[in-house]
Amino acid sequence: MKTIKLLDLCCKAGGCSRGYELAAKELGYSIEITGVDIEFQPNYPYHFIQQDALTYLRENYQKYTHIHASPPCQKYSCSTAKMRRRGKNYPDILEPLRLLMYQTGKPGVIENVMQAPLRPDLLLTGTMFDLKVLRKRQFELVNWWCMRPFIPHHKGSVKDGDFVSVFGKGSNRQNRQDKIAKFHKGNVKDTWRYAMGIDWMDNQEMSEAIPPEYTKYIGLSFFRV
Repeated sequence: MKTIKLLDLCCKAGGCSRGYELAAKELGYSIEITGVDIEFQPNYPYHFIQQDALTYLRENYQKYTHIHASPPCQKYSCSTAKMRRRGKNYPDILEPLRLLMYQTGKPGVIENVMQAPLRPDLLLTGTMFDLKVLRKRQFELVNWWCMRPFIPHHKGSVKDGDFVSVFGKGSNRQNRQDKIAKFHKGNVKDTWRYAMGIDWMDNQEMSEAIPPEYTKYIGLSFFRV
């Protein structure tokens, strides 16, 4: 049986890791997952190491067959634009992390928001997987390649309650004009969990996560490399 040894950098609570686990199982592969984050992640469901991502990658990349990274997005995210205009600085390790990932020679994936300076090899959104979030994200494929999927035009909107915006510490609506979600589950946490396909994170963790279905989709090609 093929064994995947996956390193998930800047892993947070493990949305990407979970998707990769699902992909490996579907392919019939064994998978060992290690998550690394500068902050302690009490709800991360796999082996976790609290350390700087760049340092850990530089010293340990030989141990892994595949590498994923989700460097902090606040430098580029629309949600922080107002604070950045006021002069607030956010950490940005995207460029040095990307360079180091290419230098390892390992197949890798870098994920971030649409405004980040990545090469958009893949664009994924929740509507591709029948999820109740839009959450469009781009992915740069490092040292490998696969076909870009078709992104269907979505029907409905957050404003009309067809989708939710998962942001901050938890809110039923992004704007006062937005309707409550048509699939509301009684509270924000359960509604977000349903929308994201996540059942182990709190609100803050979900606001920083991507749905596992994204990396499950990627993993089905990624792990064949």
